[in-house]
Amino acid sequence: MSVMGDHGGPVTSDQEQQKWLDEASTSVKRNAFFMKKALDEDNLREALRYSAAMLGELRTSQLTPQKYFELYMQTFTELQHLEIFFKEEHKKGRQYSDLYELVQHAGYVLPRMYLLCTVGSCYIRSKETAAKDILKDLVELCKGVQHPTRGLFLRSYLCQVSRGLLPDVGSEYEGAGGDITDAVDFLLVNFTEMNKLWVRMQHQGSNRDKDRRERERQQLADLVGRNLTYASQLDGLDYKLYQEVVLPRVMEQIIQCKDNIAQQYLMQCVIQGFPDEFHVGTLDVLLGALPELQGSVKVHVILASMLDRLASYATTDESVLETYSQADAFSKLSAAATKVAQQQGEMPAGDIASMYIALLGFTGKVYPDKLDYTDKVLTECYQALQGRELSSDPRAEKQVVALLSIPLDTYNAVTVLGLHHYPTVMTMLSPPTYKQMAVTIVQSMLKAGTLVGSEAKVGMLFDFISPLVKDVPGALDHTDDEDFAEEQNLVARMVHQLRSDDPDEHFQILKTARQHFSTGGPRRVRHTLPPLAFSALQLVRVLKKRQDSGNAAETSCKTVLQFVHGIVAPLADVPVAELALQIYLQAAYSASEVAHLEMIAYEFMEQAFILYEEAIPDSKAEITALQSIVGTLHKCRVFSPENRDVLVHKATGYSAKLLKKADQCRAVCTCSHLFWQEETPPTQDAEDEELSSAGDGDSSAVQPLIRDADNVLSCLKRALKIANAAQQQLAVALKASDTSPAFLYVEILNQYLYYFEQGLPNITASVIQSLLELAANEISSDSCKQDERLQKFYSNSMEHLKVQKDREGDLGERYEALKL
Repeated sequence: MSVMGDHGGPVTSDQEQQKWLDEASTSVKRNAFFMKKALDEDNLREALRYSAAMLGELRTSQLTPQKYFELYMQTFTELQHLEIFFKEEHKKGRQYSDLYELVQHAGYVLPRMYLLCTVGSCYIRSKETAAKDILKDLVELCKGVQHPTRGLFLRSYLCQVSRGLLPDVGSEYEGAGGDITDAVDFLLVNFTEMNKLWVRMQHQGSNRDKDRRERERQQLADLVGRNLTYASQLDGLDYKLYQEVVLPRVMEQIIQCKDNIAQQYLMQCVIQGFPDEFHVGTLDVLLGALPELQGSVKVHVILASMLDRLASYATTDESVLETYSQADAFSKLSAAATKVAQQQGEMPAGDIASMYIALLGFTGKVYPDKLDYTDKVLTECYQALQGRELSSDPRAEKQVVALLSIPLDTYNAVTVLGLHHYPTVMTMLSPPTYKQMAVTIVQSMLKAGTLVGSEAKVGMLFDFISPLVKDVPGALDHTDDEDFAEEQNLVARMVHQLRSDDPDEHFQILKTARQHFSTGGPRRVRHTLPPLAFSALQLVRVLKKRQDSGNAAETSCKTVLQFVHGIVAPLADVPVAELALQIYLQAAYSASEVAHLEMIAYEFMEQAFILYEEAIPDSKAEITALQSIVGTLHKCRVFSPENRDVLVHKATGYSAKLLKKADQCRAVCTCSHLFWQEETPPTQDAEDEELSSAGDGDSSAVQPLIRDADNVLSCLKRALKIANAAQQQLAVALKASDTSPAFLYVEILNQYLYYFEQGLPNITASVIQSLLELAANEISSDSCKQDERLQKFYSNSMEHLKVQKDREGDLGERYEALKL
């Protein structure tokens, strides 16, 4: 209907509702005024006439439930005055039975029933007759109002005014007024009739108003549920009465109404309203009702609500867990979830997964030590979702990810590896989501610092995270290089969590990891194989200690080092030659200084030289690689003189082949250290000093320190010669940088000073003095004065000389001969 507003425009629906409400409210106020005036004049008949007229406004069918509620509350407030008057009349000697008869003369049913409820509440309080009789009479008479909205509010009024008047245990109305069964019967009858009215609303009107009707019904839900709330609060309600009377009648009404809104709401009312211990004893009834609900009912929400309550109840007392075991709660819950999934074929996959999420959450809280229960939930979820395409259902896939995340949050990653059906559920995910789940597993493992210490579990772990270790057949990988590197770095960090206290088991773990990593292709092995190699080198130390203590493992240092050699070889072909070279050198150091295996150390050095010659891409990388080679060779003492000479000759030969004179000069200076080893090298690991020989190695293979002063001086003179040659290069001579001859002279001076302090006999004060003069002469040139970096370098060197000269003892005496 459309009417014209004050300004001539059409009135909207909200405006119509407000207009009708205002008109009804005005009428209520007017009739209430005359009613109270009649009450003041002690004119009962007129008061009842105006009260009936006031209540007659509640007969409207035009208002929405929200607006009707406003009108109802206004009328409810005015009825309080009438109730007070009834009490006053009773004090004057009028019988409530007379009033009860008198109000029934109202012309319309609805006003008559409101008046009867009002008088009835006073009648019960007077105890002139049994409360149960009045309650039964009122609840039956209310059937005369069958309009859904009007009937619901009328019965809500009855429920409200009778609260506190029920013949409950301990109540003043118990005994002659009835007992707890009468109170329960009243609430259940009222609940049943209200639910029928509530459901009937859904079937009135056209289909185009269906959404509106559903919204209105949602607004009225609390009116129906109030009966169950009051029933749960009865002091006399014990488990037996609940089991034998309340629950059967409530569940019968819920199932028979066949309405999804009612079933959804009322099941929640039962679960949330009644005590937890009642639910444990009647679990069969509650769970048996779930498959009987309408297909559009969100059963997973109901089940989740029930499981949350049961799980919370379990935390209150340890005896509850025993009760659950006796009731076989898990089996019943699991069977109910399976039955729901089977019978409700149109149930969305996301809802099925949500249902099992609730069950798995309950299992983790109540049965944390029973992994077979967790695995069973995963199995049943997989079976329920089998045949459904989750990749086209983002919500369902998200729920499955949430399901798989619960064990990771409840247990550590090693425990999760014992769940045989966990990877089976993972296979249902689309490749990108599967990979993300694998990332989550690795992150969880790293965050918790979980160690995987058996070969079998390592194999399971790689099955879990297979999308990170190898390409998934038929799946396109859209991961960009940065994200891919981040994923592989997680896997690389994970490698260090794969270890066992038993060296033999540890070695088997490393071999298993290598088998899986070898299937990853060149793009992955550059990230995953290096940490595997370093983990193996750590194992060499452990094996050597065990060997020295007389408790040698079956796995030998030699076997592990051969394993490392097999790991590094593929890296050279990726190509990441620089990384492979560094690992070869680290392995050579371990073979030499930890295991004392000369030929294996020589093989690693040989491979490093081959990589240097064939695969190092540019001059800058050559310099870095050569420095690493010289540093490693300097620390290795296992080589015989013949083998060492070959390696040293090769390294010094490389230094002369560098492109730039400055690089040649520095490389030759570095090579000088190959001919002079310190007593305790600064970079020497103290632990290596304790690793004497035994088993595979031989302590006699450790060679004496190299102290060849002549070759040291030869290298330094050669470096000085190269620096002089660099001075003749015009481009270099005019360039102020660390490639300038002056900078090289200062560096060479520092090398001479180092050996001078080491006490080499052929590095005398006169040799140092001549170098000081050469360097000072170069520094004083105009081009060098502008180079702040060079001046700072030279200044620091001179400061060092002064400090050493002021020292006491032999070192100070040696520096005393120098003139600064």
